[in-house]
Amino acid sequence: MTLFKQIFGLALFVLAVNYFYPAQKKPDLVRERMIYDQSLSEVFDGEHSYINYKYGKFSSLEIYNDDKDSAILYLHGRGLSPNDYNLAHPIRTQFSGNFNTYNIQLPVLEKGSTYNDYVDILYDSDQRIISAIEYISSKNDRLVIIAHSCGVHMLMSFIENFHLPPQVIAIVMVGSGAVDKGQKLVTEYPYHKINIPILDIYGEYDFDLVLKEASKRKKLIKRISEKSWQYEIKSSSHYHEDNADKVIQIVKKWLSDK
Repeated sequence: MTLFKQIFGLALFVLAVNYFYPAQKKPDLVRERMIYDQSLSEVFDGEHSYINYKYGKFSSLEIYNDDKDSAILYLHGRGLSPNDYNLAHPIRTQFSGNFNTYNIQLPVLEKGSTYNDYVDILYDSDQRIISAIEYISSKNDRLVIIAHSCGVHMLMSFIENFHLPPQVIAIVMVGSGAVDKGQKLVTEYPYHKINIPILDIYGEYDFDLVLKEASKRKKLIKRISEKSWQYEIKSSSHYHEDNADKVIQIVKKWLSDK
């Protein structure tokens, strides 16, 4: 019976894909369900819930206390879980003392998919971010968005196609502009549509394009706000394995005057 239920559940996901999505590349909902089963079905810090959006629903991890009116929304990297233990879990738990925290499941594709593949599903992440911000804003007055790697691509797509609502007071980009070897950004990031401070964090051993474009990004974010800041974490990679505490320390210090 258990095996039958699993097969039946996967079949429903396939039907949902064909029903809800337009005639474009579609996120891998089967892999998304696997992420849920492996890392979201039993959450001990905070609560798991689903947020409805244009194409169905997606997972959200929330740590909420009604005596706080400021929130952090975390957008994870390519193909990851919103509870990934490199950055996602430490960020949502260690910031919960001062913020309500929200980590959402962004759309994923099959393993081995590249940046260029993910460009084709940015229409989906746009809608997830819209619905997440609407949900968060119903319970909080101010919002900081922290995005890592592909999460930055998805955030910038949302900003390009829509706009940042006034309750978003700051953006943190970690490993911004990361693409696969031999690829380049399909469109430049819409810095011209941003009028709030940006913190740009990258690792000393980050991906090539992240490092190559660091100076350019610094100039762009400084034009937006004098409070924008860039920080290189020494001896750290793109994924900041074992360096989450350092990332969080830098973000907390930067946010202390926001």
